[in-house]
Amino acid sequence: MRPDLDYREPEPGALMISALAGTPATALAAAQLLEPEFGPIDCCSFWLSFAHSRYYEAEMGRGLGRYLLFFQRPFLRSRLIDAKLFSDQLEIRLAAAGRRRVNLDPGYLALDHLVLASTKAVPHRPYLGRGIYADLTLVFESGQYIPLRWSYPDYAGDYVRELCGEVRKKILRRRRQGDWR
Repeated sequence: MRPDLDYREPEPGALMISALAGTPATALAAAQLLEPEFGPIDCCSFWLSFAHSRYYEAEMGRGLGRYLLFFQRPFLRSRLIDAKLFSDQLEIRLAAAGRRRVNLDPGYLALDHLVLASTKAVPHRPYLGRGIYADLTLVFESGQYIPLRWSYPDYAGDYVRELCGEVRKKILRRRRQGDWR
């Protein structure tokens, strides 16, 4: 092995979990169950209507919405698989009559991008392991997060991108204070 190689973990990101449900109360109840595993929620989006897709309606009903939850603790990017597996198990625990009541999709926000975890294989998602793929959704360029051609419409929208920008500012502030490791 070359002595000059230095394999370091990249700087942590902020764990983000999308909590999609039929009501805000259902999503928030699930959010509370995430905190023992991932720590306190630092930032929560407005309730966002999930009107751009009918993908979940057969299982979860109509009129879905979501919160984007950003967690306070620095998140090691290498734990994305574990976060996805944990959230999937929580979905199963909260299911009623074999149907999910909430869909929990984790990702992480780094200073230079937003990555979501997925179980769906498509060409732009590299395989991470244990059935989980990485979905590069936003990249930070020219002072803002910008969508990619495959980004989901709600993540590509101004509100989510601006929210990510605000969380990025918090990360930078905490980093300057020595509180982001």
